[in-house]
Amino acid sequence: MFDYPVVFVDIETTGGSYRNSRVLEVAAIRYENSEVVREFSTLINPETYIPASITTLTGITSGDVVDVPRFEAIADELFEVLDGAVFVAHNVRFDYSFLKNEFSLVGLAFSPKMLCTVRLSRALYAEHKGHSLAKLIERHHIPVLARHRALDDARAILYFSQLAYDEHGPSVFQEALQRQLKTQYLPPNLNIEELNEVENVAGVYVFEDEVHQPLYVGKSINLKKRILSHFQDQSSKELKIAQAVHHVRTIVTGSELAALILESKMIKELSPIYNRMLRRISQYAMYVKAEQDGYDTIRIQSGNVDNTTDLARIYGLYETRTKAKRQLELLTRTFMLCPKLMGIEKGTGACFSYSLGRCKGACIGEESTELYNRRFEIAMEKNRIALWPYETAIAIPLDTQNNGVVIHNWMVQGFIRMERLRLLKR
Repeated sequence: MFDYPVVFVDIETTGGSYRNSRVLEVAAIRYENSEVVREFSTLINPETYIPASITTLTGITSGDVVDVPRFEAIADELFEVLDGAVFVAHNVRFDYSFLKNEFSLVGLAFSPKMLCTVRLSRALYAEHKGHSLAKLIERHHIPVLARHRALDDARAILYFSQLAYDEHGPSVFQEALQRQLKTQYLPPNLNIEELNEVENVAGVYVFEDEVHQPLYVGKSINLKKRILSHFQDQSSKELKIAQAVHHVRTIVTGSELAALILESKMIKELSPIYNRMLRRISQYAMYVKAEQDGYDTIRIQSGNVDNTTDLARIYGLYETRTKAKRQLELLTRTFMLCPKLMGIEKGTGACFSYSLGRCKGACIGEESTELYNRRFEIAMEKNRIALWPYETAIAIPLDTQNNGVVIHNWMVQGFIRMERLRLLKR
């Protein structure tokens, strides 16, 4: 069935993310030369609380793991079972991420080649809907005594692999394996044909679930490269997206600016679950230029830029006041600006930085406004919003479907069909 050693693996865990959960049970069945050569299975003391939902799912209670070994005690033996073999699991990135993390905690590097039986089922049984392990067990009448226990689930994916080999024959089976090994980091349910059609051009991409509901909207000047980078990332958020994504849809824009605008528009319209942070920013912390006794300064104001905003006075936009204040403190120290004038320090008389030689005395009138304001402009130049370089609004295309956007003072005025408007030039 396989031309190389493989290990069928299943784990039970205390939660859905390896960053804040631990392995509760592990099973590994090593398969070589068409037969099982070794079987390893054990409960593991996770050294953390087992949620009631996990107990309901698996039947494993806190009392069951009191006297069982911790992962570090079984790590060497498990590593030996896995060593040199292709790692096979159902939704393989989930099991792999947990075991990779557990091994790293005891100083072992774990980076095997991987095969996913979800993707194997999708490739060989594309006519069926649903490829969860529960669906496979029901559809193929796979014998399982204890569902959601590691050893029985590992045996189930071994049984499925043998059945798929027998039903499709060595040629078709091996072709499916080789195709998957070349794309082993891709999500189990992703439509590979859709991904193959994506090009490395500027545009917007949408990850969708099984029924084409949006999960995440992003943009890039290299669409395919950016999409693939999601699936090589082992962060908790990216793993959740990988488990949920079934489809990828792209819109070619032709420019990075158009991609940025279209991404923002689609996030507002679609409200994807994994774009929550972008959706929630309704106002920003703005650097607004002010004056105090002839000295230029900054006041941090909460709000948003609109058509009434004087962009010449805006020197920066930040997601939160905390981020804005942190950057302002850094600029103040770096360019020896006065903390009192910049609103960072209160009180009368000279600022504390003056006593340390880090302020040139603007707070007590020792430094001229001309010299201080020149240094202020140098400090703030990189943060300020560039002035609008056009005399009027302009329209730029957003995609290849003749949709466009009208922009004035860097602000979106509306969306149009490009045939209705001639582009204005500088």
